[in-house]
Amino acid sequence: MAAQTDLQFDGWTVSRVSGEISRGERTSRLAQQPLRILAELFDNAGEVVTREHLVKVLWPAGVVDFDNGLNVAVRKLRVALDDIGDVPRYIETLPRVGYRFIGKPGTTAEATSPEPGRRMPPRARIALILGAAGLALAIAVGWWINFGVEAGAKPHHVPSVRAQELYLEALSLRSRRDIESNAMAREKVEAALKEDPEYSQAWAALADLNSAALIRQLVKPADGIPKARAAAERAIALDDQLAEGHYSLANILLDHYKDFAGAKVEFDRAFAITDKSGRLWHHFSMWHAHQGHVEEALAAMRRARELEPMTLLYAGNYGLLLYEARRYDDAIAFLRPYVDANPRFDQARSALARALTASGDLQGALEQLQARRWEGAQRGDVGMVYARMGRRDEALAEIARLEDLGRQGYGVGYDLAIIYAALGDLDKGCEMLMRAVSDHSMLVNWMRLDPPLDPLRGRQCYADAERRLYGAKSPDPS
Repeated sequence: MAAQTDLQFDGWTVSRVSGEISRGERTSRLAQQPLRILAELFDNAGEVVTREHLVKVLWPAGVVDFDNGLNVAVRKLRVALDDIGDVPRYIETLPRVGYRFIGKPGTTAEATSPEPGRRMPPRARIALILGAAGLALAIAVGWWINFGVEAGAKPHHVPSVRAQELYLEALSLRSRRDIESNAMAREKVEAALKEDPEYSQAWAALADLNSAALIRQLVKPADGIPKARAAAERAIALDDQLAEGHYSLANILLDHYKDFAGAKVEFDRAFAITDKSGRLWHHFSMWHAHQGHVEEALAAMRRARELEPMTLLYAGNYGLLLYEARRYDDAIAFLRPYVDANPRFDQARSALARALTASGDLQGALEQLQARRWEGAQRGDVGMVYARMGRRDEALAEIARLEDLGRQGYGVGYDLAIIYAALGDLDKGCEMLMRAVSDHSMLVNWMRLDPPLDPLRGRQCYADAERRLYGAKSPDPS
């Protein structure tokens, strides 16, 4: 029986004293720090509780690394409450500000109380309890018969604690830019799925990680593309109301199948579920950019950064979009501090090198490219810079290297096109651009914006490649 001091919401009962947390037959225990955070948020339901206030509650004497400690405690609380998706159920995060409890406090039913001052007889109390339980059971069964079964609904799946821990470790690794963490993150999420094969969010994360491995050319398209799509479709099959599944599939259709219309359908489905996901806005920004809608792409990326301001991926691609918008000075000013503060942030280095190239600082661009540990998708940029510097033999050596990668199954047509265009061999550049449309070249989707293709614009080959890639008409930007 719940004590008056217990926290009760959405079927959960949490003891303020012991930290015991239960829902249905599921019971566990919260550590003291997550428990105190929950109590503070619950007592101020609907109001923002600042990070500074929570730090004072948890560490009144002060600690050195309180910021990371608070993040860890909140993460443990989310795992315990199964509140780890893109759409929060109970704990809403306001980046850099604090948290807000958005659950519904209270029990699902209120028993009728006797007159004040009168104690209900034991038999009457038992009869009332049994009657209320019977009524609740009848309502639940009726709802299931009339709605749940007809709609094909199924109960929400709650992953095991171990699976959730592995999933969170995978997301943490995915966000790192100081190491090449993709393989490690995939290993973690695959372990989560081995622990719990019905974990839809983990399937969506696996789809995103497989797609990222393809974009960074860590795996060959023939191997990686089917796996990425299968993981996204599995996530959707397990939970059609999971936004992550839909926008992961959208991103895969966009990047690897060049199916812009199909991607837009999946983005619309994701937005119908939530518009509070930074990753959704990031992927949607890329869709706009690949259509040539540069201002819409910038606006969507700004929204992604507002929702998740600490995610380096969004900052790097915002700088890339400034470059694609031909705002070269803005791109350089934006990206350089990120590169200086994160020397292993190769994605930002590549975008900075592009902007330096366009601004005429070819030596600076080459230094940035040579400082990368991984090329990622920009495999042709070194050859392009060599060509622009008049170092023809070195540019040709890069062409030979890329052709060898092409024979191994990687898409390199677009990389070759921009090198040949920089060398002034426009016929060969046209040939490679047409090849890029069908060889899984990662950057061909940028052809409508990308400055290195300027020498080919206006030629018939450019119009033919654009028609093959986009069809007669691209989707509307709305």
